[in-house]
Amino acid sequence: MNFRTITSVGFLFAIVIQIPFNVSGQNCSDLRYIDSLFDVSTTSNVEYQQARAYGSLLNQAYTMDIYEPVGDTITYRPLMVFQFGGGFLIGDKLLPPAPAYCSYWAERGYVAVSIDYRLGFSATSEESAERAVYRAVQDLQAALRYLSEFRNDYGIDTGNIIVSGNSAGAFTTLHSTFMEEAQAPPSYAGVGIGLDSDDLGGIYESGNNYWNNEEVKVQGIIANWGAILDTSFIGDAADDIVPTILFHGTEDNAVPYETGQPFSSPFFPNVFGSVPIAQRLSNTAIPYKFVPLIGAGHEPELVSNAYLDTIVWESEAFMYHHVLKPEIQSVNGLTSPLLNSTATYTVIANEPIIQVCATANNGAVVSTNQNQVEIQWTTAGLDTLQIIAGNGILAYDTAYLPIEVISLTDVDEAEENKQATIWPNVVSGTTKLRIIGEFNIGSTLEIRNALGQLVYSRPVSGNTFTIDGSNLASGFFFVQLQGADGTAKSLGKLVVQ
Repeated sequence: MNFRTITSVGFLFAIVIQIPFNVSGQNCSDLRYIDSLFDVSTTSNVEYQQARAYGSLLNQAYTMDIYEPVGDTITYRPLMVFQFGGGFLIGDKLLPPAPAYCSYWAERGYVAVSIDYRLGFSATSEESAERAVYRAVQDLQAALRYLSEFRNDYGIDTGNIIVSGNSAGAFTTLHSTFMEEAQAPPSYAGVGIGLDSDDLGGIYESGNNYWNNEEVKVQGIIANWGAILDTSFIGDAADDIVPTILFHGTEDNAVPYETGQPFSSPFFPNVFGSVPIAQRLSNTAIPYKFVPLIGAGHEPELVSNAYLDTIVWESEAFMYHHVLKPEIQSVNGLTSPLLNSTATYTVIANEPIIQVCATANNGAVVSTNQNQVEIQWTTAGLDTLQIIAGNGILAYDTAYLPIEVISLTDVDEAEENKQATIWPNVVSGTTKLRIIGEFNIGSTLEIRNALGQLVYSRPVSGNTFTIDGSNLASGFFFVQLQGADGTAKSLGKLVVQ
């Protein structure tokens, strides 16, 4: 197994799961998308396309079941779309575990959808099998176009779409996401005469004309015992950076765990299972996780609920971390505020932040405003400011910022004992400073932080020198001249903005 994670610079970041956060009227609960919070309502048999089925000359209607969280007040929610398995020959949108699986996600705040799609192919033709996968990809895209077109009716956030599938459904999700139109097998244009002779058309041109017949981009994939025609499809395009989690039984005799032909049939194309898919993902920038189900065969969740539990628990954490939550990149604000002062801290993230909550032992929250929080520092000493930031779908990231609250008494003592001064004593960026008072040529200028740690040192050859304040953190520092004879003269405080 292998997680590829994104590292933020400057602070220690963590995701806090399953602990509600409520300080001074703030409410940044991170239970959504993790815990069961809602009852579920289901709208059944919503027609999303008319398409020509295998073995038919006429278009047929294809429908979906839409599972929604009851009482949810968020305007737009993440979307989870599920495609059942059945070898592209049997099954429908109610085939287990679809109802339980979709209800699970809706209880946690997703809009979950199970779709019917076209089935059927000749079991003695490799090209016919390829065309079955291609039709299912067309149908998935048609379903995504429908849901995107009517996103306001169902409260769907089109920026957070996850596709999921078992077996044949996993084949579809992988090809829909990673296979470009130019990479589709030539068989889609028609093979020989008979049931497979018709041209299936473009991937985004079948079933309906919603969403301007454009590709609907997804942000996450859950592939359960799936495979792909060619692993080179993965990571060869800019829009392939889609976080992916894979599940596969090590003893699967239907879809190859590694490489081979489905059901070991010589009439089926050679495909690449989860092992080579994971190997390919490891050579790209795509976040992924591979969960081998040791000793399990094909569709093991139908035999034991424990496998389904593993799939949903692993998937919800992976998708929360890699798809739903924002990534805090920095928290800007004073790290050495004065005692009894008020400071504002601004969260910078990879997407808009609409809510922040904060807590600190040495301070109190005065106010919050979208991506900012104002803290009044009431106690001197070391502290850690915890900030939780939420995006538009109320998923949260957490940052920890070290703080040293400075007592004015300490600063006043330094001012009283100084034997020379520096000017100016408030700097930002590159500033030219002047030492006013007696000093010996060859002395060393030292700047120490509130903890007494040396952060800057340089020999002084005159009473004017330049310091680059941008290399220092914001806050208060103590400045002294260290003589060659070991004696030190305090120059007082230096404030860096």
